[in-house]
Amino acid sequence: MTGPAPGKLPVNTRVELCTSSGCERLDARVYVHLRGWSRARVTHIDVEAPGVENKIPGIAGRGVYVRIYGVKEGLVIVPLESPTWKLVLKTSDPLLHPIPPGESCIGFLGVKHGGVYIGFSHPYHRILEHLAYVHRGVAPRRSRRLNPRGRGSNGGDEAPSGA
Repeated sequence: MTGPAPGKLPVNTRVELCTSSGCERLDARVYVHLRGWSRARVTHIDVEAPGVENKIPGIAGRGVYVRIYGVKEGLVIVPLESPTWKLVLKTSDPLLHPIPPGESCIGFLGVKHGGVYIGFSHPYHRILEHLAYVHRGVAPRRSRRLNPRGRGSNGGDEAPSGA
């Protein structure tokens, strides 16, 4: 669980985990984490709470592909294989409405220490970036990809482009 950081935009959200035995409200913090900020390589949503990664059935230690539904109240995330649970993110904040109600996309729900992250397929991650800029004034930055030697994209063996 990393908490607040530059480029992580907090969203006031009610988080529920629903299974066959009912829905449980999770005391979680939700952030839109923009590409290029605080080590994010792609824009995604972080759901952070102690132990949340252990409460979601079948994801401990790994991630799963999910379908992300846009609903009037926010987003509903359901695993593609064995849909025995759903994660519901309810908010009135327009930042967390990249998918119009009635539409859906494929995404990935990954596990991290103290939470999970939700990645979106194209074009919805770009829509999320646009919403962050329009509603919060924060734009994504270019993510820096280092080669295995850690010297930038050209490996340090050649002059930087434009030099």
